[in-house]
Amino acid sequence: MTEKPRDIDCREAADQLYAYLDGELTRAREEEVRRHLEKCAPCLAVSGFEKAYLRFLEARNFVQGAPRDLRKRVLEQLLFLDEDR
Repeated sequence: MTEKPRDIDCREAADQLYAYLDGELTRAREEEVRRHLEKCAPCLAVSGFEKAYLRFLEARNFVQGAPRDLRKRVLEQLLFLDEDR
């Protein structure tokens, strides 16, 4: 059974915004958020800001990467968790 898009309010759109920007919503939920953003200038402005902010963070992380000691600790934890299996 396919979900049908419905009208959502600003709060619902805001609650789903990051999942929307990350492409993590179902098609129906994505359509709901998209339709809301098309009709709501304030939410569209917030969405544009958040999208730009996420791009900035991605670019910064790509250039800098995680600090060496953090990468080491994460890898050690992953190996530790893998050993527990």
